[in-house]
Amino acid sequence: MVFYIDKMPGKDESVYAREFNISPGGAALNYAVAATYYGHYAYLVASTSTHALSQKLIEEIKAIGVDVRYIKLVDELPGVVAVFVSSGGERSMIKYRGANEFLTLGDIPRQLIKDANVIHLASVAPGLVEELGVVAKTYGTILSYDPGLYALEEPENVVKAARYVNIIYLNKPEARTLRPAGLAQILKRGADLVVVKKGGEGAVVLTGGGRALRGFSDPVRKPVNATGAGDAFAAFFNAAYLDSRDPLKALLHGLAAGTFKTFCKGSILCWDRNLFNKQLEKTYVEDLGKFDEARLGELI
Repeated sequence: MVFYIDKMPGKDESVYAREFNISPGGAALNYAVAATYYGHYAYLVASTSTHALSQKLIEEIKAIGVDVRYIKLVDELPGVVAVFVSSGGERSMIKYRGANEFLTLGDIPRQLIKDANVIHLASVAPGLVEELGVVAKTYGTILSYDPGLYALEEPENVVKAARYVNIIYLNKPEARTLRPAGLAQILKRGADLVVVKKGGEGAVVLTGGGRALRGFSDPVRKPVNATGAGDAFAAFFNAAYLDSRDPLKALLHGLAAGTFKTFCKGSILCWDRNLFNKQLEKTYVEDLGKFDEARLGELI
């Protein structure tokens, strides 16, 4: 639920919203929609509510092309995110997990794990990542993980779970919570790529081979809502990486998609191929070569 406001209310203060929007959302859902727009086939595996609002939103993403057959319905309140967007596009969020908390390893079909090219885990507990990672490793499936708030609340467990992960996504505050030592440890534990999303500053990719890549995308339109931008980034990064095995090309597409998402009022990508291609032309990436672990903090 997105509120567009001129200023955040203070204590005991009310403000009017200029605009209000209800749309499908949640990190995994945003990712699945973006992956579908990229051109890959995406299954959304999630736990959600039997509430009529949840059912309506499921139908919306089904119409986009996301396969929703593995969504588990539980008799709980729906997971909700209240997003407050200022006139400059900055945002604050309040999250209620509700029905989203009831996903278990048993809800993920073994055959789906085996057949998938990439499994992306978004805002799930590190323990579930480890459980799924054990299975995914046996099939050689690429596993990517965006821990979200878990990187701030359970940084040690996120680092521990990284031994099962090929690609891990962090935003700047999360990367700083893990500190350079934690990022280096993730790579030493076997992750192929650590991707640090830095919002308007672009992104940095650290490879298991010790190289650093960075990039930036110059918006071709004025940003209106950054909610879901990191999820669109991850979807296009993963898809391009799967197609090319080139992290630099993946970074190019991830940055363009993440920036493109900020033009959309809702949490999901509002797709326009021509506009995306224009954004791609305004996206720049470079290989910085070998990074010095002692100076890793300067990159993030």
